[in-house]
Amino acid sequence: MDAIGNTPVVRLGRVFPDAQVVAKLEYMNPGGSIKDRMVRHMLGALPAGTRRVVESSSGNTGAALAMASAVYGLDCDVTVPAATSCEKKKRIAAYGARVHPCSVDDGPDYHAAAEEIARETGAFQLDQYRSALNREAHYRDTGPELWRQLAGEIDVFVCGIGSGGTISGIGRYLKEQAPGVRVIGVEPLHSAYRQLVTDDRADGQFATLVEGVGKRQPACSFDPAVVDDVVQVPDEEALAWVQRLAREEGILAGGSSGCVSAGIARLLPRLKGARVATVFPDSGAFYLSKYF
Repeated sequence: MDAIGNTPVVRLGRVFPDAQVVAKLEYMNPGGSIKDRMVRHMLGALPAGTRRVVESSSGNTGAALAMASAVYGLDCDVTVPAATSCEKKKRIAAYGARVHPCSVDDGPDYHAAAEEIARETGAFQLDQYRSALNREAHYRDTGPELWRQLAGEIDVFVCGIGSGGTISGIGRYLKEQAPGVRVIGVEPLHSAYRQLVTDDRADGQFATLVEGVGKRQPACSFDPAVVDDVVQVPDEEALAWVQRLAREEGILAGGSSGCVSAGIARLLPRLKGARVATVFPDSGAFYLSKYF
């Protein structure tokens, strides 16, 4: 658990040759994603005597929790959407956790399933989508680390929005250091977050192939007051950028990283000369069966 953090920052000089864009490679955490940070922070508030934990996850939080449970000797259940990549489900199970794939069509969704397990077994539910500890983890950990690594040379922070904790926590910290920093979210088409920031109504039904970003209903852990704008990108652009990152930068990143890269590409024409920072939450190795 002490190995979590201190992930490197690299310049994306090939895909964005005429701009100053850097990405923090969060897949280099021991559990494979940025969610290691949040889980470590949230388990610090675990009630005394807890022996079992449960969480709903699109995959990365589940893997981080399963890893931490192996370290701390906890029983662990993780509920995931049925469409979660097979690599993610196997990764969670490899740590010894129980994986519960859930389909809306034949039972409770994965959030409701986690709540049901918590009620029936007395397990402690992390509840990343509603807990303030989610964004607090990135306010206290990821944000200061990024600011220090870049010596405060950040004009714009661009971040994918899933549970909303990462952009809310890092964004708040950066704005406290330099109020002029702009914080811009990226999500798939018809996701629910843009309307909280811009008042634009979603004009279609939300559905995406990109795991980890976008929601039909916004999570309570998202703080719209921190975010200046939200850009939406189609799946085909996000997945094309996944391929570009691998083939041009040698960065095997996941779909959410492709999504945020596509968003940056759309934003750059109006960010002339700005120093742009982002985070790549996880690795493309967890989606080989879906995206490559």
